[in-house]
Amino acid sequence: MNRRVTYKTLWLVSARDESARKQLFSQKTLLLGPNGTGKSRVIKNLYWVFGCKTRKRDAGTWDPDAVAALEFTYRDSDYMVVRDGKRLGMFGANDQLLFSAENMGAWSKALGAFFGFELRLKRPQTVTFSQAGPEYMLMPFYMDQDGSWGAGWDTFEQLTQFSDWKGATFESFIGMRPNAYFQAKHLSTEIGERVTDRRKELEAQRAAFKRVQDVLPKNLPSLNFAAFRSELAEIGRKATKLQQEQVRIRGQLLGLVNTREKVQSELKVALAAYNELKGDFAYLTDRAGEAIECPTCGTVHENSFHARILLSSDAESLGGLIMELRTQADDIGSKEANIRASLRGVERNIAELDKLQQERRAKLKLEEVLASQSKRTLDSAFQRVSGDLSTALKKLEIEKAKADEEVKKFEDPDRLAQVRKYFSSQVSSLSNLVDVPIDEQIGDPKPGARAQSGGSSAPRSMLAVHLAMLATNAEWGDSPLFPFVVDTPQQSGQDDPNLTKMVEVLGRAAGVHHQVILAAERLPESAQLGDFDTVRLTQKKASLSKESLEEAVARLQGPLVALRESLKPVVEAA
Repeated sequence: MNRRVTYKTLWLVSARDESARKQLFSQKTLLLGPNGTGKSRVIKNLYWVFGCKTRKRDAGTWDPDAVAALEFTYRDSDYMVVRDGKRLGMFGANDQLLFSAENMGAWSKALGAFFGFELRLKRPQTVTFSQAGPEYMLMPFYMDQDGSWGAGWDTFEQLTQFSDWKGATFESFIGMRPNAYFQAKHLSTEIGERVTDRRKELEAQRAAFKRVQDVLPKNLPSLNFAAFRSELAEIGRKATKLQQEQVRIRGQLLGLVNTREKVQSELKVALAAYNELKGDFAYLTDRAGEAIECPTCGTVHENSFHARILLSSDAESLGGLIMELRTQADDIGSKEANIRASLRGVERNIAELDKLQQERRAKLKLEEVLASQSKRTLDSAFQRVSGDLSTALKKLEIEKAKADEEVKKFEDPDRLAQVRKYFSSQVSSLSNLVDVPIDEQIGDPKPGARAQSGGSSAPRSMLAVHLAMLATNAEWGDSPLFPFVVDTPQQSGQDDPNLTKMVEVLGRAAGVHHQVILAAERLPESAQLGDFDTVRLTQKKASLSKESLEEAVARLQGPLVALRESLKPVVEAA
C-alpha cells in the first residue's frame, strides 16, 4: 500500500487584506529567501491547515482569519484539506466533502480515522484516553525554526495536554507500537469493556430474578403441566363414562319401575276379580237348586251345578294368573334391587371423583398455583435471557482472545529489539553523516531522545534524530509518510561546511521515501541541491499578493461554501 503523502498546492486567502497566495510544491522544494519574505509563514500554514497548534503562526500583521487550503495526494488519490478559522473540512475528488468539524476533538477522531492514526493518549490526572491530535501525528516530519531545534519537543503548542505523551508518540511512530498495535489494543480494550458490561448485565439479571424469587412463597408445588393435563383428561374420561353409565342404569330402572307398576296394577285387578268370584261361588253354593234373578236386568238364571262348575273354573284360572303376576313382581323387584345397587355404585364412583378433586383443590391453593406458575415463567425467562447473554459473552471473549493475540505479535521481545537496534544504528549513522562528534552523539538512542550535545552540534544531532525516526518509520512503522519539512537549518551559527552537510544529507536520506520541503535564508554556494526546485523569495512582507486573489477565490469558493453549510446549526421546524 502506498503510504506516501505528497503536498501539491497550498492556498492562503485573506479577505481583510484582499490578498492570496498559491504555492506549488515539487518532490523537493527549496523556499529560499532572507528574513521577512514569508518562508515560515508558508511552512506554518502547512500544519495549521491540518488543525495543528503551530507556534507564532499569527505573529506580526498576519490576518488571523486568513483561510488555508492544501491540495495533496494520498494512496494515489487527490484530496484537499481546508481550514476556515475553527472550521475544518476534508474534500475528495470533485471537491466532495468527506468530513468536517469545528471542534478539535471531533476533527482529531475524523482525521485519525482518515490516515489510520490510532494513537490514544491519557489526559493528566485522569484515566481517560483520547484520540491524539494531528500534532502528534505530524511532529516527527516537521522541524520548526521556533520550537524544534532546542532542548525539548516544542514544535507545537499545548503538547502537554496529554501526560507522558513522548514515549507513546515516538514508539508508535518508529514502529515499536505501530498503528496496527494500537488498533488491536483499542479493539481488545473495547471488547474487554463490552465483556465487562455483559458480565455486569448478566449479574444484574441474576440479582433481579433472585429478588423476585425471594418474594415468591417457599416450597411451592411442582407443577407438571403435561402430567396435569393427562390427569385431567383421565378424570374427564372417567366422569363421562360414569355419567353415561348412570344415564343407562337410570333408563333401565325407569323401565323396570313402569313394568312393576303395571304388574302391581294388574295383580290388584286380578285379586279383586278373584275375591269377587269367590264371593259369587259361595253365594251360589248356599242357594243350590234355586233360580236367581239378576238385580240389574231382572233376568232369572238357573243356579245349576254346571254354572257353579264354570264359576269354579274361572276362579282357578284367575288364581293361576295371580300367582304368575306375583312371580313377575318378585322378578322385577329382584332386578330393580340389582339395578339400584349398580346405580349406587356409579354414584359412589362419581362421589369419589368429586372427593379427589376437592382434595386436590385443598392441596393446591389458587395463590400457590399462581405463584408456582410465576416461578415457572420466571425460570423460563431467566434461562432465555441468561442464555442469550451467555452466548453473546462467549462470543465477545473469543473476539477478545483474538485481539489479545494480535497485540502480542507487536509485544514480541525479538521484534522490539530489532526496531530499537535499527533506530539506534540510524541515529549513529546519520549523526556521523552530519558530522556530530562521537562524544556528543546520543549514547543510547531511545524514541523521543533529544540531542545531548551543545553549540552548533545540537541542531545537526536533532536533524539526525528526525531522519532516523523517518527511516525507522518507513522500515517498521505503518503511519503515512508525510513530507519532511525543515524550516531554517542554519541554527546555532552553522558554518557553511556543516550547513552544506545538513542540506545534502536531509535531501538524500529523507528523499528516498518522503517529499522534502526546505526553507532557508541562504545556502552555501558549495551545497549540491541536486533535484531541489528552488522558489526564490525576495520581497519583504509579501506572503500574500493581490494578483493571486482571483484565482484563489475561484478555487476555494465552492469548498468553503460546502464547509460552512455543513457546519451550520440545524434549526428544527416548529
